[in-house]
Amino acid sequence: MSTTLTHSDATRLEGAQRLAFLPSLFGNDFMISELTVYAYASRFITGYNGGYWHYHRLPDGSGYMVPDMENVTFCNPDNWFECEMSAETAGIIITALVLNHRSFYHCHHDNDELCSHFCRRYEALMSFVDTHPDASTIYRALD
Repeated sequence: MSTTLTHSDATRLEGAQRLAFLPSLFGNDFMISELTVYAYASRFITGYNGGYWHYHRLPDGSGYMVPDMENVTFCNPDNWFECEMSAETAGIIITALVLNHRSFYHCHHDNDELCSHFCRRYEALMSFVDTHPDASTIYRALD
């Protein structure tokens, strides 16, 4: 039986809790995945030039990263999406993109274990998105 997660189920991690977040979210691929998050932020968030990121963990082990910004303009020229949104919403979108793309990468490079890990994290994040107040914006950006 699956549990439906809600927006209030996300826990922002502080201090030493942050140390285990990236390996938990991205598995053994956490270093490349983290860099990919930053690269995607540079590509999709207008004016992004690096900075601190907050980590949000979900009870099922998944989670997402959020740039330390207020509101951002997220622009995806691949699907003609452009919208001003909260940094949290942009972070969820970017984390979902990275989870999806890394699963695809590992699937096509015969790394079934990491592919499955990324697929589970992506599915859990998208279940969380279903309950997020900005779900329609997130799905449109990912379309």
